Amino acid sequence: MPRTSGRRTDATFPQGSYAAATWSIPSAYGGMTSALLRRSRTFVEEAGVSVRILTFSATLDVESMQARLIERGELIPGVTLHNVWEDVRALPDDRVAPKPGAVPTARPQGEPGERVRVEEDEDGNSLRELHFRRDGTLAAVDERHDTGRQVTLYTRDGREGRSWGSVWAVYRMWIDHVLPEEPAHVVVDSKSLTKFFASLRRPGVYTAQLVHGAHLTAGATDPHGPLSRTRAPLIEHVDDFDAIVFLTEGQRRDVLDRVGSRDNTFVIPNSTELPPGSDPTRADRLAGAMLASLNGRKRVPHAIRGVQRAAARTGLDITLDVYGDGPDREKLERIAAKVPGVTMRGFVRGAAERLADASFLVLTSRAEGLPLVFAEAMARGCVPIAYDIRYGPADIITDGVDGFLVPQGDIDALAEAIERFVTLDDAAMESMRRAAMTTAQKYAAPAVVARWADVFADVERRRPVPATSPAPVSAPSAERNLVRRMAGMLRRAPR
Repeated sequence: MPRTSGRRTDATFPQGSYAAATWSIPSAYGGMTSALLRRSRTFVEEAGVSVRILTFSATLDVESMQARLIERGELIPGVTLHNVWEDVRALPDDRVAPKPGAVPTARPQGEPGERVRVEEDEDGNSLRELHFRRDGTLAAVDERHDTGRQVTLYTRDGREGRSWGSVWAVYRMWIDHVLPEEPAHVVVDSKSLTKFFASLRRPGVYTAQLVHGAHLTAGATDPHGPLSRTRAPLIEHVDDFDAIVFLTEGQRRDVLDRVGSRDNTFVIPNSTELPPGSDPTRADRLAGAMLASLNGRKRVPHAIRGVQRAAARTGLDITLDVYGDGPDREKLERIAAKVPGVTMRGFVRGAAERLADASFLVLTSRAEGLPLVFAEAMARGCVPIAYDIRYGPADIITDGVDGFLVPQGDIDALAEAIERFVTLDDAAMESMRRAAMTTAQKYAAPAVVARWADVFADVERRRPVPATSPAPVSAPSAERNLVRRMAGMLRRAPR
Protein backbone atom coordinates (compact mmCIF):
# COMPACT_ATOMS: atom_id res chain seq x y z
CA MET A 1 0.00 0.00 0.00
CA PRO A 2 1.35 3.46 -0.82
CA ARG A 3 2.59 5.03 2.38
CA THR A 4 3.71 8.56 3.04
CA SER A 5 6.22 10.08 5.40
CA GLY A 6 5.21 12.15 8.39
CA ARG A 7 2.74 9.70 9.92
CA ARG A 8 1.71 11.16 13.28
CA THR A 9 -0.39 8.52 15.06
CA ASP A 10 -0.67 4.78 15.51
CA ALA A 11 -3.85 4.43 13.41
CA THR A 12 -3.31 1.36 11.25
CA PHE A 13 -5.28 0.92 8.04
CA PRO A 14 -5.48 -2.43 6.26
CA GLN A 15 -3.13 -2.91 3.30
CA GLY A 16 -4.54 -1.66 0.01
CA SER A 17 -5.63 1.51 -1.76
CA TYR A 18 -7.80 4.36 -0.46
CA ALA A 19 -10.02 6.76 -2.34
CA ALA A 20 -12.80 9.30 -1.92
CA ALA A 21 -15.52 9.55 -4.59
CA THR A 22 -17.43 12.72 -5.36
CA TRP A 23 -19.14 14.08 -8.46
CA SER A 24 -16.95 17.18 -8.75
CA ILE A 25 -15.00 19.84 -6.85
CA PRO A 26 -16.99 23.08 -7.25
CA SER A 27 -15.11 26.37 -7.43
CA ALA A 28 -17.00 27.66 -4.39
CA TYR A 29 -17.28 24.35 -2.55
CA GLY A 30 -19.10 23.96 0.73
CA GLY A 31 -19.07 21.77 3.80
CA MET A 32 -19.24 18.34 2.16
CA THR A 33 -16.26 18.96 -0.12
CA SER A 34 -14.32 20.64 2.68
CA ALA A 35 -14.91 17.58 4.86
CA LEU A 36 -13.79 15.24 2.06
CA LEU A 37 -10.57 17.19 1.50
CA ARG A 38 -9.83 17.39 5.21
CA ARG A 39 -10.47 13.68 5.73
CA SER A 40 -8.18 12.82 2.83
CA ARG A 41 -5.39 14.92 4.32
CA THR A 42 -5.82 13.36 7.74
CA PHE A 43 -5.62 9.86 6.24
CA VAL A 44 -2.23 10.83 4.82
CA GLU A 45 -1.01 12.61 7.93
CA GLU A 46 -2.40 10.31 10.61
CA ALA A 47 -2.37 6.88 8.96
CA GLY A 48 0.33 7.31 6.31
CA VAL A 49 -1.77 6.18 3.33
CA SER A 50 -2.18 7.87 -0.05
CA VAL A 51 -5.68 8.95 -1.09
CA ARG A 52 -7.05 9.39 -4.61
CA ILE A 53 -10.00 11.72 -5.03
CA LEU A 54 -12.17 10.28 -7.81
CA THR A 55 -14.43 12.68 -9.74
CA PHE A 56 -16.95 12.07 -12.51
CA SER A 57 -18.01 15.48 -13.81
CA ALA A 58 -17.15 16.04 -17.47
CA THR A 59 -16.77 19.80 -16.92
CA LEU A 60 -14.15 19.65 -14.16
CA ASP A 61 -10.81 21.15 -15.22
CA VAL A 62 -8.57 18.88 -13.19
CA GLU A 63 -5.34 20.72 -13.88
CA SER A 64 -6.56 24.16 -12.81
CA MET A 65 -8.54 22.82 -9.84
CA GLN A 66 -5.56 20.81 -8.67
CA ALA A 67 -3.37 23.94 -8.83
CA ARG A 68 -5.97 25.92 -6.88
CA LEU A 69 -6.29 23.27 -4.17
CA ILE A 70 -2.54 23.00 -3.78
CA GLU A 71 -2.32 26.78 -3.41
CA ARG A 72 -4.99 26.67 -0.71
CA GLY A 73 -3.22 23.86 1.10
CA GLU A 74 -6.14 21.49 0.48
CA LEU A 75 -4.05 19.03 -1.56
CA ILE A 76 -0.89 17.81 0.10
CA PRO A 77 1.63 15.22 -1.08
CA GLY A 78 -0.17 11.90 -0.95
CA VAL A 79 -3.57 13.27 -2.03
CA THR A 80 -4.21 13.35 -5.78
CA LEU A 81 -7.15 14.42 -7.93
CA HIS A 82 -8.49 12.21 -10.75
CA ASN A 83 -11.34 12.39 -13.24
CA VAL A 84 -12.77 9.68 -15.46
CA TRP A 85 -13.29 11.94 -18.50
CA GLU A 86 -9.87 13.55 -18.15
CA ASP A 87 -8.33 10.10 -18.39
CA VAL A 88 -10.54 9.13 -21.34
CA ARG A 89 -9.54 12.31 -23.19
CA ALA A 90 -5.85 11.56 -22.61
CA LEU A 91 -5.91 8.10 -24.20
CA PRO A 92 -3.62 7.81 -27.24
CA ASP A 93 -5.26 6.94 -30.55
CA ASP A 94 -4.04 3.36 -30.67
CA ARG A 95 -5.76 2.70 -27.34
CA VAL A 96 -9.02 4.21 -28.53
CA ALA A 97 -9.10 1.06 -30.70
CA PRO A 98 -10.56 2.33 -34.00
CA LYS A 99 -12.61 -0.21 -35.87
CA PRO A 100 -10.83 -2.15 -38.62
CA GLY A 101 -11.02 -0.21 -41.88
CA ALA A 102 -12.21 3.00 -40.19
CA VAL A 103 -11.13 6.10 -42.11
CA PRO A 104 -10.44 9.61 -40.81
CA THR A 105 -13.68 11.57 -40.69
CA ALA A 106 -14.46 15.22 -39.96
CA ARG A 107 -15.98 15.48 -36.48
CA PRO A 108 -17.26 18.42 -34.42
CA GLN A 109 -14.46 20.59 -33.00
CA GLY A 110 -14.39 22.11 -29.55
CA GLU A 111 -13.90 25.80 -28.97
CA PRO A 112 -10.77 26.91 -27.03
CA GLY A 113 -11.21 25.74 -23.45
CA GLU A 114 -14.41 23.79 -24.22
CA ARG A 115 -14.43 20.45 -22.44
CA VAL A 116 -17.99 19.26 -23.01
CA ARG A 117 -20.85 20.40 -25.23
CA VAL A 118 -24.45 19.40 -24.58
CA GLU A 119 -26.74 19.13 -27.59
CA GLU A 120 -30.47 19.28 -26.87
CA ASP A 121 -33.66 18.64 -28.78
CA GLU A 122 -36.24 21.36 -29.37
CA ASP A 123 -37.84 20.59 -26.00
CA GLY A 124 -34.59 21.14 -24.13
CA ASN A 125 -33.92 17.46 -23.50
CA SER A 126 -30.29 16.36 -23.69
CA LEU A 127 -29.57 14.29 -26.80
CA ARG A 128 -25.82 13.89 -26.50
CA GLU A 129 -22.71 15.15 -24.76
CA LEU A 130 -19.59 15.77 -26.83
CA HIS A 131 -16.31 15.51 -24.93
CA PHE A 132 -13.33 17.39 -26.35
CA ARG A 133 -9.59 17.16 -25.82
CA ARG A 134 -7.51 20.22 -25.06
CA ASP A 135 -6.59 20.49 -28.74
CA GLY A 136 -10.29 20.67 -29.66
CA THR A 137 -10.57 17.19 -31.19
CA LEU A 138 -13.56 15.03 -30.33
CA ALA A 139 -12.65 12.41 -27.71
CA ALA A 140 -16.02 10.82 -26.92
CA VAL A 141 -19.75 11.10 -27.50
CA ASP A 142 -22.27 10.15 -24.82
CA GLU A 143 -25.53 9.77 -26.73
CA ARG A 144 -29.03 9.32 -25.33
CA HIS A 145 -31.45 7.00 -27.12
CA ASP A 146 -34.99 5.91 -26.37
CA THR A 147 -33.55 2.57 -25.30
CA GLY A 148 -30.59 3.84 -23.30
CA ARG A 149 -27.18 5.46 -23.77
CA GLN A 150 -24.16 4.80 -25.94
CA VAL A 151 -20.65 6.10 -25.20
CA THR A 152 -18.26 6.03 -28.15
CA LEU A 153 -14.59 7.02 -28.31
CA TYR A 154 -12.94 8.76 -31.28
CA THR A 155 -9.33 9.11 -32.40
CA ARG A 156 -7.84 12.52 -33.00
CA ASP A 157 -8.40 12.18 -36.74
CA GLY A 158 -12.06 11.26 -36.26
CA ARG A 159 -12.08 7.48 -36.54
CA GLU A 160 -14.74 5.72 -34.45
CA GLY A 161 -13.38 3.53 -31.69
CA ARG A 162 -14.49 1.47 -28.71
CA SER A 163 -18.02 1.96 -27.38
CA TRP A 164 -20.08 1.01 -24.33
CA GLY A 165 -23.81 0.58 -23.86
CA SER A 166 -23.98 2.82 -20.78
CA VAL A 167 -21.98 5.52 -19.06
CA TRP A 168 -21.83 3.35 -15.94
CA ALA A 169 -19.87 0.79 -17.97
CA VAL A 170 -17.25 3.48 -18.55
CA TYR A 171 -17.21 4.29 -14.85
CA ARG A 172 -16.79 0.62 -13.93
CA MET A 173 -13.93 0.18 -16.37
CA TRP A 174 -12.22 3.21 -14.85
CA ILE A 175 -12.78 2.10 -11.24
CA ASP A 176 -11.24 -1.29 -12.07
CA HIS A 177 -7.97 0.41 -12.94
CA VAL A 178 -7.82 3.77 -11.18
CA LEU A 179 -6.73 2.30 -7.85
CA PRO A 180 -3.17 0.99 -7.72
CA GLU A 181 -3.66 -1.87 -5.28
CA GLU A 182 -6.38 -4.20 -4.02
CA PRO A 183 -8.17 -4.40 -1.77
CA ALA A 184 -9.37 -0.85 -2.34
CA HIS A 185 -11.51 1.14 0.08
CA VAL A 186 -13.65 3.85 -1.54
CA VAL A 187 -15.47 6.36 0.65
CA VAL A 188 -18.42 7.69 -1.38
CA ASP A 189 -19.18 11.25 -0.33
CA SER A 190 -21.58 12.37 -3.06
CA LYS A 191 -25.24 11.33 -2.92
CA SER A 192 -25.25 11.65 -6.72
CA LEU A 193 -23.05 8.54 -6.88
CA THR A 194 -25.02 6.36 -4.46
CA LYS A 195 -26.79 4.32 -7.14
CA PHE A 196 -23.64 3.76 -9.18
CA PHE A 197 -21.52 2.52 -6.30
CA ALA A 198 -24.41 0.45 -4.97
CA SER A 199 -24.32 -1.36 -8.34
CA LEU A 200 -20.56 -1.91 -8.25
CA ARG A 201 -19.70 -5.54 -7.67
CA ARG A 202 -15.95 -6.00 -7.38
CA PRO A 203 -14.38 -8.61 -5.07
CA GLY A 204 -11.39 -6.37 -4.39
CA VAL A 205 -13.26 -3.10 -3.86
CA TYR A 206 -14.96 -2.09 -0.60
CA THR A 207 -17.46 0.78 -0.64
CA ALA A 208 -18.49 3.00 2.26
CA GLN A 209 -21.28 5.54 1.72
CA LEU A 210 -20.78 8.56 3.95
CA VAL A 211 -24.06 10.34 4.71
CA HIS A 212 -23.40 14.07 4.94
CA GLY A 213 -26.99 15.31 5.19
CA ALA A 214 -30.42 14.43 6.55
CA HIS A 215 -32.28 11.63 4.77
CA LEU A 216 -35.67 12.86 5.98
CA THR A 217 -37.41 16.00 4.77
CA ALA A 218 -37.37 19.01 7.08
CA GLY A 219 -41.02 18.43 7.95
CA ALA A 220 -40.63 14.79 9.00
CA THR A 221 -41.82 14.14 12.56
CA ASP A 222 -40.56 10.57 13.03
CA PRO A 223 -38.07 8.10 11.48
CA HIS A 224 -40.74 6.82 9.09
CA GLY A 225 -41.54 10.26 7.69
CA PRO A 226 -41.04 11.34 4.07
CA LEU A 227 -37.58 10.87 2.61
CA SER A 228 -35.53 13.57 0.95
CA ARG A 229 -35.66 12.88 -2.79
CA THR A 230 -31.88 12.89 -3.10
CA ARG A 231 -31.40 10.59 -0.10
CA ALA A 232 -34.06 8.01 -0.96
CA PRO A 233 -31.48 5.84 -2.81
CA LEU A 234 -29.54 5.53 0.44
CA ILE A 235 -32.47 3.75 2.10
CA GLU A 236 -33.01 1.57 -0.97
CA HIS A 237 -29.37 0.46 -1.07
CA VAL A 238 -28.36 0.10 2.58
CA ASP A 239 -27.37 -3.53 1.98
CA ASP A 240 -25.40 -2.81 -1.19
CA PHE A 241 -22.54 -1.04 0.60
CA ASP A 242 -19.93 -2.61 2.82
CA ALA A 243 -20.42 0.27 5.21
CA ILE A 244 -22.91 3.09 5.70
CA VAL A 245 -21.25 5.79 7.77
CA PHE A 246 -23.32 8.46 9.53
CA LEU A 247 -22.05 11.62 11.15
CA THR A 248 -24.38 11.23 14.14
CA GLU A 249 -25.81 8.43 16.23
CA GLY A 250 -29.26 10.02 15.99
CA GLN A 251 -29.39 9.59 12.22
CA ARG A 252 -28.04 6.05 12.36
CA ARG A 253 -30.71 5.16 14.91
CA ASP A 254 -33.47 6.64 12.76
CA VAL A 255 -32.34 4.74 9.65
CA LEU A 256 -32.18 1.44 11.53
CA ASP A 257 -35.61 2.11 12.99
CA ARG A 258 -36.83 2.30 9.42
CA VAL A 259 -34.91 -0.55 7.75
CA GLY A 260 -34.20 -2.88 10.65
CA SER A 261 -30.99 -3.98 12.33
CA ARG A 262 -27.85 -4.04 10.16
CA ASP A 263 -24.21 -4.84 10.90
CA ASN A 264 -22.79 -2.45 8.27
CA THR A 265 -23.71 0.90 9.85
CA PHE A 266 -21.26 3.11 11.74
CA VAL A 267 -20.95 6.59 13.21
CA ILE A 268 -17.88 8.72 12.50
CA PRO A 269 -18.04 12.50 12.78
CA ASN A 270 -16.09 14.81 10.52
CA SER A 271 -12.81 15.88 12.04
CA THR A 272 -11.65 19.44 12.59
CA GLU A 273 -8.27 21.06 12.98
CA LEU A 274 -8.10 22.17 16.59
CA PRO A 275 -6.17 25.39 17.13
CA PRO A 276 -3.47 25.19 19.82
CA GLY A 277 -3.89 27.12 23.03
CA SER A 278 -7.35 28.63 22.55
CA ASP A 279 -8.29 31.23 25.15
CA PRO A 280 -11.64 30.63 26.92
CA THR A 281 -11.95 34.33 27.73
CA ARG A 282 -13.27 36.94 25.33
CA ALA A 283 -12.87 40.70 25.33
CA ASP A 284 -16.24 41.08 23.58
CA ARG A 285 -18.95 38.76 24.91
CA LEU A 286 -21.54 40.37 22.59
CA ALA A 287 -19.94 39.33 19.27
CA GLY A 288 -21.88 36.68 17.36
CA ALA A 289 -20.91 34.86 14.17
CA MET A 290 -22.56 32.71 11.53
CA LEU A 291 -20.83 30.66 8.82
CA ALA A 292 -23.30 29.49 6.20
CA SER A 293 -24.13 29.27 2.53
CA LEU A 294 -26.59 32.04 1.80
CA ASN A 295 -29.59 29.98 0.74
CA GLY A 296 -33.04 29.21 2.06
CA ARG A 297 -32.00 26.05 3.87
CA LYS A 298 -29.77 28.00 6.25
CA ARG A 299 -32.53 30.46 7.31
CA VAL A 300 -30.10 33.34 7.84
CA PRO A 301 -32.98 35.82 8.40
CA HIS A 302 -33.84 33.87 11.57
CA ALA A 303 -30.35 34.50 12.92
CA ILE A 304 -30.56 38.20 12.05
CA ARG A 305 -33.97 38.57 13.72
CA GLY A 306 -32.84 36.58 16.75
CA VAL A 307 -29.89 38.90 17.34
CA GLN A 308 -32.08 41.96 16.71
CA ARG A 309 -34.64 40.85 19.30
CA ALA A 310 -31.97 39.89 21.85
CA ALA A 311 -30.38 43.33 21.49
CA ALA A 312 -33.77 45.03 21.92
CA ARG A 313 -34.57 42.96 25.04
CA THR A 314 -31.22 43.57 26.75
CA GLY A 315 -30.35 47.03 25.48
CA LEU A 316 -26.89 45.66 24.66
CA ASP A 317 -24.99 46.21 21.41
CA ILE A 318 -25.06 42.57 20.29
CA THR A 319 -23.45 42.03 16.88
CA LEU A 320 -23.57 39.32 14.22
CA ASP A 321 -21.00 38.78 11.47
CA VAL A 322 -22.31 36.51 8.70
CA TYR A 323 -19.64 34.75 6.61
CA GLY A 324 -20.62 33.08 3.37
CA ASP A 325 -21.99 33.55 -0.12
CA GLY A 326 -24.87 32.18 -2.12
CA PRO A 327 -27.96 32.91 -4.19
CA ASP A 328 -29.72 34.88 -1.41
CA ARG A 329 -26.85 37.28 -0.77
CA GLU A 330 -28.45 40.45 -2.20
CA LYS A 331 -31.72 39.85 -0.38
CA LEU A 332 -29.93 39.19 2.91
CA GLU A 333 -27.76 42.27 2.52
CA ARG A 334 -30.94 44.37 2.23
CA ILE A 335 -32.30 42.79 5.42
CA ALA A 336 -29.02 43.19 7.30
CA ALA A 337 -28.70 46.85 6.31
CA LYS A 338 -31.76 47.60 8.41
CA VAL A 339 -30.46 45.87 11.56
CA PRO A 340 -27.74 47.65 13.57
CA GLY A 341 -24.77 45.42 14.39
CA VAL A 342 -25.36 42.86 11.61
CA THR A 343 -22.66 42.70 8.93
CA MET A 344 -22.63 40.50 5.83
CA ARG A 345 -18.95 39.63 5.37
CA GLY A 346 -19.31 37.54 2.21
CA PHE A 347 -17.03 34.61 1.48
CA VAL A 348 -13.85 34.85 3.55
CA ARG A 349 -11.15 32.28 3.11
CA GLY A 350 -10.29 30.72 6.47
CA ALA A 351 -13.42 32.17 8.05
CA ALA A 352 -13.25 29.57 10.84
CA GLU A 353 -10.26 31.43 12.25
CA ARG A 354 -12.53 34.43 12.85
CA LEU A 355 -14.44 32.34 15.37
CA ALA A 356 -11.60 32.82 17.83
CA ASP A 357 -12.77 36.42 18.16
CA ALA A 358 -16.50 35.63 18.32
CA SER A 359 -18.34 34.98 21.55
CA PHE A 360 -21.13 32.78 20.18
CA LEU A 361 -22.09 31.00 16.97
CA VAL A 362 -25.64 30.89 15.56
CA LEU A 363 -27.02 28.02 13.46
CA THR A 364 -30.61 28.20 12.17
CA SER A 365 -30.63 25.59 9.36
CA ARG A 366 -33.64 23.52 8.39
CA ALA A 367 -31.52 20.36 8.17
CA GLU A 368 -27.89 19.33 8.55
CA GLY A 369 -25.63 16.34 8.93
CA LEU A 370 -23.08 17.29 11.57
CA PRO A 371 -21.89 20.79 10.70
CA LEU A 372 -18.11 21.13 10.78
CA VAL A 373 -18.59 24.65 12.03
CA PHE A 374 -19.75 23.36 15.44
CA ALA A 375 -16.44 21.72 16.24
CA GLU A 376 -14.52 24.60 14.64
CA ALA A 377 -16.31 27.08 16.87
CA MET A 378 -16.21 25.04 20.07
CA ALA A 379 -12.50 24.33 19.65
CA ARG A 380 -11.98 28.09 19.79
CA GLY A 381 -14.19 28.62 22.82
CA CYS A 382 -17.02 30.05 20.71
CA VAL A 383 -20.29 28.74 22.16
CA PRO A 384 -22.91 27.42 19.67
CA ILE A 385 -26.57 28.45 19.86
CA ALA A 386 -28.51 26.25 17.44
CA TYR A 387 -31.94 25.12 16.37
CA ASP A 388 -32.52 21.57 17.61
CA ILE A 389 -32.96 20.03 14.16
CA ARG A 390 -32.33 16.62 12.70
CA TYR A 391 -29.42 15.92 12.74
CA GLY A 392 -26.31 17.25 14.41
CA PRO A 393 -26.90 19.86 17.11
CA ALA A 394 -28.13 17.50 19.84
CA ASP A 395 -25.34 15.04 19.01
CA ILE A 396 -22.63 17.51 19.93
CA ILE A 397 -24.26 20.14 22.19
CA THR A 398 -25.23 19.48 25.79
CA ASP A 399 -27.83 22.18 26.35
CA GLY A 400 -26.73 24.75 28.92
CA VAL A 401 -23.33 23.11 29.40
CA ASP A 402 -21.30 23.69 26.22
CA GLY A 403 -23.96 25.40 24.09
CA PHE A 404 -27.69 25.96 23.70
CA LEU A 405 -30.40 24.03 21.85
CA VAL A 406 -33.44 25.99 20.72
CA PRO A 407 -36.78 24.65 19.40
CA GLN A 408 -36.33 24.74 15.66
CA GLY A 409 -37.90 27.66 13.86
CA ASP A 410 -38.63 29.58 17.09
CA ILE A 411 -36.99 32.99 16.66
CA ASP A 412 -38.16 34.22 20.07
CA ALA A 413 -36.57 31.20 21.75
CA LEU A 414 -33.40 31.89 19.77
CA ALA A 415 -33.36 35.47 21.03
CA GLU A 416 -33.90 34.26 24.60
CA ALA A 417 -30.94 31.87 24.33
CA ILE A 418 -28.69 34.64 23.00
CA GLU A 419 -29.87 36.90 25.83
CA ARG A 420 -29.25 34.18 28.40
CA PHE A 421 -25.72 33.63 27.16
CA VAL A 422 -24.52 37.22 26.80
CA THR A 423 -25.79 38.10 30.30
CA LEU A 424 -23.99 35.24 32.09
CA ASP A 425 -21.50 36.24 34.76
CA ASP A 426 -17.82 35.87 33.86
CA ALA A 427 -17.30 32.59 35.70
CA ALA A 428 -20.32 30.89 34.12
CA MET A 429 -19.38 32.09 30.65
CA GLU A 430 -15.80 30.87 30.99
CA SER A 431 -17.08 27.51 32.24
CA MET A 432 -19.24 27.11 29.12
CA ARG A 433 -16.34 28.02 26.86
CA ARG A 434 -14.04 25.49 28.53
CA ALA A 435 -16.74 22.81 28.26
CA ALA A 436 -17.12 23.59 24.54
CA MET A 437 -13.37 23.26 24.01
CA THR A 438 -13.39 19.89 25.79
CA THR A 439 -16.26 18.63 23.63
CA ALA A 440 -14.36 19.63 20.47
CA GLN A 441 -11.55 17.21 21.34
CA LYS A 442 -13.77 14.33 20.21
CA TYR A 443 -13.48 15.71 16.69
CA ALA A 444 -9.69 15.95 16.58
CA ALA A 445 -8.09 14.18 13.63
CA PRO A 446 -6.34 11.35 15.54
CA ALA A 447 -9.57 10.26 17.22
CA VAL A 448 -11.59 10.36 14.01
CA VAL A 449 -8.97 8.57 11.87
CA ALA A 450 -8.74 5.81 14.47
CA ARG A 451 -12.50 5.24 14.06
CA TRP A 452 -12.08 4.99 10.29
CA ALA A 453 -9.33 2.41 10.79
CA ASP A 454 -11.74 0.32 12.88
CA VAL A 455 -14.43 0.52 10.17
CA PHE A 456 -12.05 -0.54 7.39
CA ALA A 457 -10.85 -3.47 9.47
CA ASP A 458 -14.42 -4.51 10.32
CA VAL A 459 -15.43 -4.39 6.64
CA GLU A 460 -12.56 -6.68 5.64
CA ARG A 461 -13.36 -9.04 8.49
CA ARG A 462 -16.98 -9.37 7.36
CA ARG A 463 -16.11 -9.74 3.65
CA PRO A 464 -12.61 -11.13 3.17
CA VAL A 465 -11.10 -10.62 -0.27
CA PRO A 466 -10.45 -13.91 -2.09
CA ALA A 467 -6.79 -14.93 -2.09
CA THR A 468 -6.76 -14.35 -5.83
CA SER A 469 -9.41 -11.90 -6.94
CA PRO A 470 -11.03 -12.89 -10.23
CA ALA A 471 -10.30 -10.59 -13.14
CA PRO A 472 -12.89 -7.96 -14.00
CA VAL A 473 -15.70 -9.00 -16.32
CA SER A 474 -14.18 -10.34 -19.53
CA ALA A 475 -13.88 -7.82 -22.32
CA PRO A 476 -12.81 -7.76 -25.95
CA SER A 477 -9.08 -7.37 -26.53
CA ALA A 478 -9.53 -3.75 -27.62
CA GLU A 479 -11.06 -2.88 -24.25
CA ARG A 480 -8.38 -4.80 -22.39
CA ASN A 481 -5.73 -2.79 -24.21
CA LEU A 482 -7.57 0.43 -23.42
CA VAL A 483 -7.87 -0.21 -19.71
CA ARG A 484 -4.25 -1.39 -19.49
CA ARG A 485 -3.19 1.90 -21.00
CA MET A 486 -5.34 3.80 -18.50
CA ALA A 487 -3.85 1.77 -15.68
CA GLY A 488 -0.34 2.67 -16.83
CA MET A 489 -1.23 6.35 -17.01
CA LEU A 490 -2.73 6.29 -13.54
CA ARG A 491 0.26 4.50 -12.01
CA ARG A 492 2.44 7.31 -13.29
CA ALA A 493 0.20 9.99 -11.79
CA PRO A 494 1.95 12.19 -9.19
CA ARG A 495 1.60 11.06 -5.60
